[in-house]
Amino acid sequence: MAFCRNRMRRTGMTYQATPQPFPDWPFDDIDDWRSDQSRRNAYNQAERAASAQTVAGMVGIPEFKLTSNGPWLVGTREIEQALTLYQASSPSLHAELERDDLWVTWLDWLRQTVNHGGFTVG
Repeated sequence: MAFCRNRMRRTGMTYQATPQPFPDWPFDDIDDWRSDQSRRNAYNQAERAASAQTVAGMVGIPEFKLTSNGPWLVGTREIEQALTLYQASSPSLHAELERDDLWVTWLDWLRQTVNHGGFTVG
């Protein structure tokens, strides 16, 4: 991943940010987890929101989603923004980076994920 992350950084596809923490586990034990569906749903919703977090006003994919096992959700909008930023980077940089088949494959994969609602890093 470092290979792709480095190239994404060079082309402006990512941004630096500090992730907000995930919600604390609010259950005492497995029985507590099983006993209250509404609390379980609220926790799952909060965890999903934390997994999908972005930084207001920033464009592209936050690098913290590409540096750990998450669980991170990288959404369609983030990917589309990253690909737009790539297209806006210099043609000479494209030529340099696209000499590597792994990079070209990564870009193709990113384009495909847009049609599938994004991807999960987990």
